[in-house]
Amino acid sequence: MILKKYFFSPLFLAALFISISLSGFSFFNIKVVAAGQGACTITSASISGSNVVVQVSSTDLPSSDDGKYYLYAEKVYETAPSGSPVASAQLAASATFSFPLGHYTESSHLYDKFQVAVLQSGNIVPVTGCRYITNPEVLAKGSPARINSGKKGLILDGAKIGNGNTESLELGVEQGAYNINLSDFIGGDRTIPFTYNGKTYYYDKAAVLKYDHCVRTTTNQGIGLTMVLLNTYSQEDSFMISPSAISGIGKSNYYLMNTSDAQGLENLEAVVAFLAFRYNGQNGLGQIDNWVIGNEVNAKNAWNYSSITDEMQYAQLYADSLRVCYNAIKSNNANATVCISLDQNWTQIHNSTYYSARSMLEAINTVVTNQGNFDWAVAQHPYNYPMTWTSFWTPKDVESASMTQHTFDTGYISMENIDVLTDYMSLPYMRNTKNAVRPILLTEIGYSDTQGEEAQASAIVYAYQRTMTNSNINMIIFNRQTDSIDEVKNGLAVGLTNMEGGRKLSFEYFKNMNGANAASYINRAASYMGIADWNAAMYSR
Repeated sequence: MILKKYFFSPLFLAALFISISLSGFSFFNIKVVAAGQGACTITSASISGSNVVVQVSSTDLPSSDDGKYYLYAEKVYETAPSGSPVASAQLAASATFSFPLGHYTESSHLYDKFQVAVLQSGNIVPVTGCRYITNPEVLAKGSPARINSGKKGLILDGAKIGNGNTESLELGVEQGAYNINLSDFIGGDRTIPFTYNGKTYYYDKAAVLKYDHCVRTTTNQGIGLTMVLLNTYSQEDSFMISPSAISGIGKSNYYLMNTSDAQGLENLEAVVAFLAFRYNGQNGLGQIDNWVIGNEVNAKNAWNYSSITDEMQYAQLYADSLRVCYNAIKSNNANATVCISLDQNWTQIHNSTYYSARSMLEAINTVVTNQGNFDWAVAQHPYNYPMTWTSFWTPKDVESASMTQHTFDTGYISMENIDVLTDYMSLPYMRNTKNAVRPILLTEIGYSDTQGEEAQASAIVYAYQRTMTNSNINMIIFNRQTDSIDEVKNGLAVGLTNMEGGRKLSFEYFKNMNGANAASYINRAASYMGIADWNAAMYSR
């Protein structure tokens, strides 16, 4: 039995120290004056009815020209209080501010951050850090129940969704995944209007109808749906790309979302609110239960490009986009889950272009906690190491075997040691605002048939059983229904069917691995993989 090694990285320890020792510290434009000048904290910012209520406490009152606190509402990209305060209160050990939320108006504060300042020698001086609203879900009325058919999922082939095709139903798919490119909506035939916060935006009709078909069909089939929001580039929507990502145009697959200026922020708020409202299960167009913000954001140069090399600065910008999307989604569907996306590199790779998944988790958690914690979830891609090596039960070589261990400092996380991720997320400092383990969704995991169809089929059964015996995993979504030509070129023929539609052995195994004959397929997989004690191999949680 391998003992778990509860290892904490230098980044996490530094972040923990930061969160404990705030006095006199400046953190991502959060200025807190030192004790003696005032030690104040915003303890909460929440929606109550039609108002925002912000509470502040102080253990050392700051000096003040007029004996008052002033509360400022700032946009995500603003770095200091400006303009007029939204509320004021008498200087005291505790104070409460209340002011209109202005939901759906030009003065909406749903996405704003709040900061308390005082007047000192005629100057406005911040005395707290910034804090965001943390309960946008109270705005969502009549949210439908989630479609919890089960954990068995598949990345769907758009060409096989509806129109008489029943393959997903035959396979018994319980959870489906699909991608949304935000740029699809900005260009083209922009004739679908959406009025939001006093402005009317227009979105591409063809794109809207395509996604309407996808969401409506899967919902009607009783399949829970996960949508991955991807920020691709087109000239028409270049304002959606973070200024820090412009230098990478044409060099990456996807780009960091833009929350760094007014145009980018307003358009991001609007398009995500449009999608969240349209697919909230109350408009006859179906529902999206899970939203993933970006793709494998720790591997930033390939999948969420930004030229920023400082990890904490990058984590702040990603957390800004995550929070904007979260507020837009949860204010339209209280039961939706909003996820960060990470790949299988747990600790092994860490440089200015590719951060490890664990380090990225620590950085995002620190940033979010300091500015108002909310209930984000984890979308993990636990591919094998190497990705093209399906037969993990017979490692490719010694180096490959060493990369997947049952310890917190393992190099990679695959289905073989997925317990590492769920144990890590069970630690107290990683839990959500209700002290529960955050939802863990395995939203992309695939096995190639290049080592034989039986190897692929057996690996799928194993991965599904690992999911079913781990109570902290919400679902597993296999990549994919149909082979992709780009993936096949890279040695990843991971589909249940080939590009011509021919069914592989994995189609049969996937179909039956949770049915009446599941035991037969488990036994076949165990025999092929050489697993004598299947229960022990599950590392049940």
